[in-house]
Amino acid sequence: MKTVIFLCILPTILIALNFSDNFESYSPGDDLNSSAYWLRPFPAGNLIVADDGGNNIVETEWNSDSSAVYICMGSAIWSDGAVSADIKFTGSEAVAGLLSRVNSSTGECYMAGIFSTYPPAGATVIAHVDENGKYDILANDFFYPLNENTWYTVSFEVTGTNPVELKLSVNGSVSSNVMDSIFNLDTGLAGVVCGYDDAEPMFYIDNFSVDDYNTALTRVTFGGIKALFQ
Repeated sequence: MKTVIFLCILPTILIALNFSDNFESYSPGDDLNSSAYWLRPFPAGNLIVADDGGNNIVETEWNSDSSAVYICMGSAIWSDGAVSADIKFTGSEAVAGLLSRVNSSTGECYMAGIFSTYPPAGATVIAHVDENGKYDILANDFFYPLNENTWYTVSFEVTGTNPVELKLSVNGSVSSNVMDSIFNLDTGLAGVVCGYDDAEPMFYIDNFSVDDYNTALTRVTFGGIKALFQ
């Protein structure tokens, strides 16, 4: 899998807020990058809105790259909270993950998600991603069962500083949990990442949400903010 590097600069005045997106406000065929709520940091695979029997979801559309990364602009900058999404897949040797505390200038972050090794054999993983896209595995479960064409509700909870508690839950049950006293990332953005090593898989994502534990604010429009990045 190719390394992942995020390239974006955010004004430090942005405050955190809760955000959710079930993609029903889009039309099938839309790229999430066309939305004020999402930003694709660099040219790579796309997340395209698709009609799943009357329910809008997003699916991967691979170009010449083996990774797709999107930052959630709607949630702005936060520290303690949880990033969640429903995820299903087809294919093996592929990962779909949730990003937390993404540094807006370097792309350093925490990532947690599911890895479809050879379905129904799978794994869950929590990792630190540095500014060069290198993954340091912090916790994993190599024997987690993952079936193709099955929806999984994945939630990545991040709280505290020095140490930072990182907790990954699948369908409401904790699968990986670790305390990080090495990297100690404090605040940042949220997002999603998909990538693969072998044959091109398909990932499907729905009901993305960010729950900020410290700030109870309603969703606002960030359409004007995204213009700062273009």
